[in-house]
Amino acid sequence: MKRLLAVASLLAGLSLPCWSAEPIGNITTADAIAIQEAVQSQLDALANDDAAGAFELASSEKRLLIGSPDKFLRLIKEEYNPIYHYQRAIFSRPEVIEGDAIQVVRVTDTTSHVWVAIFSMQQEGNSSWKIDGCQLLETTSVSI
Repeated sequence: MKRLLAVASLLAGLSLPCWSAEPIGNITTADAIAIQEAVQSQLDALANDDAAGAFELASSEKRLLIGSPDKFLRLIKEEYNPIYHYQRAIFSRPEVIEGDAIQVVRVTDTTSHVWVAIFSMQQEGNSSWKIDGCQLLETTSVSI
C-alpha cells in the first residue's frame, strides 16, 4: 500500500516539470539532470536500434544478468515495446522512494497509447547514473 501511494504521488506530480535548486530527497539537481539524461539517452538509443548504446546505460548488474546488447534489445522489443521506438516522452522530476532513486516518464507508444514508465536508477562507483530496471504501467489515455 505504501508503494502504491508513492507511485500515485509520482503520477500526480507528472504535470510539474520544474527543476529546483534544492536537493530532491537525496538527489541533487545535478544528479536529477544526470538521471534524466541517462534515461533519455537510453530511449534515444532504443529509437535508433543502437543496442550497444542502450545496453551501456543499464547498470552493471543488469548487463551481467542479461549478457549482451543483442539480448538486451530483444528483451526490450518483447517485454518493453512501448519504450522501443516511442513517439513522445515527458519526464517528471526524479524522486527517492523508500531509498530507491526512480525516474518516471510518461511515454506515448507508436499507436498513440500512453504508458507510465518507472525507471529504477542506480549510481555506480564512478558516480554515473545507470538504469537498473523499468516497470511499465498502461494507462487508458490516448495521445492526440
